[in-house]
Amino acid sequence: MTNLAIAAHGLRKSYGDKTVLDGIDLTVPEGTIFSLLGPNGAGKTTAVKILSTLIRADAGEIRVGGHNPATHPQAVRAAIGVTGQFSAVDGLITGEENMLLMADLHHLSRSEGRRVTAELLERFD
Repeated sequence: MTNLAIAAHGLRKSYGDKTVLDGIDLTVPEGTIFSLLGPNGAGKTTAVKILSTLIRADAGEIRVGGHNPATHPQAVRAAIGVTGQFSAVDGLITGEENMLLMADLHHLSRSEGRRVTAELLERFD
C-alpha cells in the first residue's frame, strides 16, 4: 500500500453562513507532484491553509505526513514546505523581514521570532 502525503476526507469550512469548502476529499501519495486547480472562489487557498495548519477545518478527517493538523500542527509543519503562488518577494523585503515572516507562519510569538531571527542573522552573517 502506498503511503499518503495527504489524506483528507469530508473537508469542510464555513465563515458564518458562507460555506467555502463542502466535503472535499484528497489523497496524495508520497513522492508525487500534486496540483490543486480551480476557479477563483473554489476553496483552493482555504484547503491549503487548513492542510498547512494556518486555519482549522470545521469538519473532516485530515492527515498530512501522517499527522493530524488540528492536534499535531508542529509535526505537520516539520514535514512540509509551502510557498505561495506569488512568493517572489526577495527584491521587496530584507532577509530579516523574510525570516520574521517565516517565524510568523510557524506561529512563533513575536518575541521568539525576533530572537530566532537575530540568532540566525548573527550565525550566518
